[in-house]
Amino acid sequence: MLANIPAVMPRYNLFLYNQRKRVRYPETLDLPDVDAAQGIAQRVANVFMKVVPYWDELTSEQQNRYVVEIVDEAGELLLTVPFRRKRKRRLVRLKGSIIKRKRPHQDHSTDGAGESQEE
Repeated sequence: MLANIPAVMPRYNLFLYNQRKRVRYPETLDLPDVDAAQGIAQRVANVFMKVVPYWDELTSEQQNRYVVEIVDEAGELLLTVPFRRKRKRRLVRLKGSIIKRKRPHQDHSTDGAGESQEE
């Protein structure tokens, strides 16, 4: 039995965008689906953050402006992939159940009892 793979893969273009300029990634990508394009877009963003010498000097607000746009052959925007991923909350297993770890900013006490030393 043959897999349901289209004879011709969809083509995607990537654009680096920072709310001021939009630069096209030099290659058009033939990929099986938009999920594969999203994975490539995230890798492009990761490489960009590593090779741009001033990246760490940008403020969080400036860094958050950078995205990779995924566009189909017709020029329609399909997905926007942010350069900075949101921090995932760490989960703690406690006596067979999972609870979300409290972040320091969630603790409204003045004694700092809710602050975690691990994060």
